[in-house]
Amino acid sequence: MELIRSDLLKNALASDIFVSVLKRTVPPTDKALLRLTRGWLNTGLQSVVLLDTTGARSGQRRTIATLCMPMGRDLVLVGSNWGQERDPAWVHNLRANDKCYATFRGYVGPMNARELKGAERAAIWKHLVRFNPQYARYQKATSRRLPVLVLERDED
Repeated sequence: MELIRSDLLKNALASDIFVSVLKRTVPPTDKALLRLTRGWLNTGLQSVVLLDTTGARSGQRRTIATLCMPMGRDLVLVGSNWGQERDPAWVHNLRANDKCYATFRGYVGPMNARELKGAERAAIWKHLVRFNPQYARYQKATSRRLPVLVLERDED
């Protein structure tokens, strides 16, 4: 499923001004909507997870809303950070502590994070770029390799 279909929309989404506005408005709005609807509704009607991590340094609970690609019971996340030169804080948090808590489409519960590497990452990356072509633009905009993590549900 391609999230972004028109070239006009693709170019607008890649502009610095549009990204700046989105960064300030979408995450807080998505957090509220996802909480209220148990992960069913967000601003873009896309696959967005409400993710609780433990701060790598602070040890405090941190909550973010971020795009994800569902893969069976698992969720695949890209640490794109809007194409910036540093990984988002939630990636650092999950590297330090792989236990997290997710709210996504009715599921509210614990998950474990695992960063994908090598051939496994390459295979998933192709699907991620088809799912959201913006990831390819973000990858070109930065010198770092965008981290890809999979969230797996704790066994029931």
